[in-house]
Amino acid sequence: MDTTKPNQGLLFDDRFLDKYAGPIISDPAVAIVELVANAWDAYATRVDIVWPKRTENIPFSITDNGKGMTPAQFERRWKTLDYNRLLEEGNKSAPPAEMSSSPPRNPYGRNGKGRHAAFKFSDPYRVRTWRDGEETIYEVRRGTKQPFDVKIVSSRTGVEGHGTEIKATTSDGVAMDADTAREIIGTRFLADPNFVVSLDGTLVTFDDIPTHSIQKVVVDVPGHGIVQVVMIDSQKADRTTKQHGIAWRVNTRLVGVPGWIGFDHERILDGRSTEAKRFQFIVSADLLENAVQPDWTGFISSDPAWQATRDAVHAQIKKYLSAFSADRRREAKETVKENLVKTVRQLPPVGRERWNQFVDEVIDNCPSISTDEVGKVAGILANLELSTSKYGLVEKLHELEPGDLDALYQLLDDWTLRLAKDALDEVQTRLKLIEDLDNKLRDETMDEVGDLQPLFERSLWVFGPEFESLEFTSNRGMTEVIRKIFGSDKIGSRQRPDFVILPDGSVGLYSRDAHDLGHDVDGVSRLVVAEIKRPGIAIGSEQKDQAWRYVKELRNKGLLTEAATITCYVLGSRIDKDESAHRTEWDGRVTIIPMSYNTFIRRAEKRMLGLREKLKEAPFLRDIDETFLEPPQEQQADMLVS
Repeated sequence: MDTTKPNQGLLFDDRFLDKYAGPIISDPAVAIVELVANAWDAYATRVDIVWPKRTENIPFSITDNGKGMTPAQFERRWKTLDYNRLLEEGNKSAPPAEMSSSPPRNPYGRNGKGRHAAFKFSDPYRVRTWRDGEETIYEVRRGTKQPFDVKIVSSRTGVEGHGTEIKATTSDGVAMDADTAREIIGTRFLADPNFVVSLDGTLVTFDDIPTHSIQKVVVDVPGHGIVQVVMIDSQKADRTTKQHGIAWRVNTRLVGVPGWIGFDHERILDGRSTEAKRFQFIVSADLLENAVQPDWTGFISSDPAWQATRDAVHAQIKKYLSAFSADRRREAKETVKENLVKTVRQLPPVGRERWNQFVDEVIDNCPSISTDEVGKVAGILANLELSTSKYGLVEKLHELEPGDLDALYQLLDDWTLRLAKDALDEVQTRLKLIEDLDNKLRDETMDEVGDLQPLFERSLWVFGPEFESLEFTSNRGMTEVIRKIFGSDKIGSRQRPDFVILPDGSVGLYSRDAHDLGHDVDGVSRLVVAEIKRPGIAIGSEQKDQAWRYVKELRNKGLLTEAATITCYVLGSRIDKDESAHRTEWDGRVTIIPMSYNTFIRRAEKRMLGLREKLKEAPFLRDIDETFLEPPQEQQADMLVS
C-alpha cells in the first residue's frame, strides 16, 4: 500500500491579504487613489468612475482608456505577488502607439499591490481588459488555499481600442461618499490637463476641492504679463511625491513633469519632507508659449520671459510654504518644550536661555527634522546643561571620525552607558596596574621594595579566579606575628601597617574568613602569602623555606587550623633551575609556588585577554599614576578599627 502523500504547497491564512495590502483594501480613500494611479501608469488620458450606492443598487466601477493588457500580461501582472514593475516594464510608462509623440510618464506603481484595492469595493470583482483586438473578462475573488483566485469568464476577438475596466459584482457601498472621493482625486490628479477623471459622469475639477485645501493667486511678471498659480493642500502626506510639486501648464498642456526641482535644477523643497508629499502647485503660464522647448520637456533656459516668470512664481511658492511651515514650526516648538518642561526647569537661567535658542534655531533652520527627532536632541542638550562636563561631550563627538561614530552607536546599542563605563573602568584599572608592576619589577635598582606589596594586594586576581573575591583582605593580625619573627617594629612604607618589610623584600598576608553554622566568623578559610623579593634576587630553597616558616609560626600562634588552605607565592626576578617545582607541606594544606616576575606579568596579560598589547596606545597607559599604592577606602576604615 502506497502511504506517500503529495507535497503540500504553501498555505495562506485568511488574514494574509489584509495584512499584505494594508490600507489599500481597508481604506476607501487609499483604494480609489491606487486604482486611479493604475490608470495613470497605463497611460490613460481619461478615467470614468461609477461610485457605489447601496440604496440605488449601483455597483462600483472604474474604466480607463489606457493600454490594456493581453491575457499573458494579465496573468503575469495580476497573479504575481510583489510584482516588480520597474524590472518588468522599466521606470517609465510609454504612451500607446497612436500617441507616440507624447512624452513617457513617471509611473506610480512599483510592487503591484495597488490592484488589490478593488477588494475594498467588492469580493469578487471583475476585470475586463482589451488590446490588440482581443478582450478578456476575469473574475477575481479571495481564495481559500491562496490569497486570491483568478478565473476567465469570457474572451472575444475583433475588439477595437484598448483599456481596462474593474467592476464590482455587488453594490454593498462604502462609508465614503462621492463628494469626498472627488475631493481626494482632485487634490492628486489635476496636474496634467491631458489626464481627466470623471465621477458619476461629471469631470473632477478644481471646484471639487474644498476651499480650505485650495488657494488661487495671480502673479504679476513685470514686463511680460500675469500667470495663475493654484496651490493645493491634500491635507495628508502621500507615500511618494508623485503628482506633487510644481506643474507648469502652457495653453492647457503640461510642460515637463511635476516636481520640486524646478527647471534649471533649482530645488524648491526637499523631496523627503512632509510638505513635498502633500502640496501641489499648478502654474498656468500661457505667456511662456514661445519659451517652451520643442519636445515640451522644459523651457528654454535663456529665454527672458521664462527667467522672470520662474523667479516670480518660485518666490510666491516659497512665501506660501514659509507661512505654512511657520505654523508647523510653532507647534513643534511648543510640543518639544512642553515634553521637556520638568528637565528645563532645573536649568539655570543662562542654560535655559541657551536651550530655548537651540530649539528655535534647529526647528527654523532644519524643517525636514521631525518633532520627535528635535525632542530627542533637545533632551540631550538639557541633560548636558545639567551635567558637570557640560559640552565637553559634544566636543569629543565632534572630533570622532564617521567610523568611530558607528562604533559608538553599536556600543550603546549593546550596552547601557553606565554598565559600559563600569566594565571599561575595571579594564583600565587592571591594565594600568599591570603596566605599573611591569615597570617596577624590571627595575633592579629600585629601593622602595615596599611599594610593590600594595600593588600585589590588588593583583590577587592574577593568581586565579578564586582570588577575585572581595573577601580577600590584608590580615593585620597575621602581619604583626610575622613582624615579631624579625624582632622589628618597622612598619610598611607609606604608613601601611598591613605588610612586613624584609631585608630583601616584603611579605603580605591576605585571608578570607571561615564561618560556622551560625554564619559567624570562625577562623581563616583561605590564606595567601605573597612574598616579594627585591628585583635581582633569585628564588631558591632558602626562600621557599622562609615561606614555610611563616606558616608554621602562624599555626603555632593558633591563627591557622586544619580547616585552612594556604598558598604561598614567592616572587622574584628569576628561579633557580632546581627549585621551579611547587612544594607542599602540612599534608597538602600548604602549597608553596615560586614564580618569576616575567611569568606573573605574562599571566596577568593573558587573564586580561591580551588587551594590554591591543590598547597600548590608550591615553591611560601613557601616564601611570600611583593611586594603586593607596589602600581602598573600605580597607583603611577596617584597619583603623582593628
